[in-house]
Amino acid sequence: MIADDEDSCLLDILGNRNRRRIIVLLREKPCYVTEIAERLTLNPKAVIDHLQYMERAEFLSSRTDTRRRKYYCLVRDISIDIKVAKSPGVIQQQLSSSEDLFLRSVLNLRSLLDTRNRYLETLEYLESDLGAAMDDLVSTSKEILAGETEINLVTALCNSDLSVPEIHRITDISVPCIESALARLEGRGIVTRHGQKYSVREINGK
Repeated sequence: MIADDEDSCLLDILGNRNRRRIIVLLREKPCYVTEIAERLTLNPKAVIDHLQYMERAEFLSSRTDTRRRKYYCLVRDISIDIKVAKSPGVIQQQLSSSEDLFLRSVLNLRSLLDTRNRYLETLEYLESDLGAAMDDLVSTSKEILAGETEINLVTALCNSDLSVPEIHRITDISVPCIESALARLEGRGIVTRHGQKYSVREINGK
C-alpha cells in the first residue's frame, strides 16, 4: 500500500506516458538504458532522466554488470483501480457518425505524429553518435590507414558489403586506387573479401 505522502509523486510518475511505458517494459525483465531506448524508440538522455527520477522516488533500483552496463528493475509494482461513475442527471452526448470518424482521424494523426517525433529524437541522438564515431575513426587511423582514400573505403564498408564498382559509384575514387587500397587493407587484415564483395573484418576475425 502506498502511503498518502507518496500520492503526489506516484501521480507524477504515472502522469508521464514514457514513464508508464518504461514501467511496463521493466515488468518483463531488468533492462539497461540503451536497451530501453531502442525498444521504446526514445532518446537515451530522456530515458536516463526518467529512470533517475523513478530511482530517487524508490520505485526502481539499479545494478552494474561486469560490462559496466547499469541495469534497472522495479522495486515494487504499481496497481491502481479506477472507477468512473456517471453524475446524476448528466446525459451522455451521442456523436454522429461523421463526428466519430473525424475524432478517430484526429487521434490517428496525433498517434502517428507522436511516433514520428520519437523516431526523430532517436535519429538526432544517432546522428550525434555517428559524428563522434567518425571522429574516433579518423583520430585512431593515423598510424593504421594510409590517408583519406582508405578512410573513405573503410567508412563505406562499415555501411554494407560492397564490390569495387559499387565503391567507385559511392566514393568516386578511381578503380585502380580502390583496388590498390583494398589489397593493402586486406593484407593488413582490416577488410576481407567474399567473392566480389568486400567487408570490414569483425573483431573476432570472422
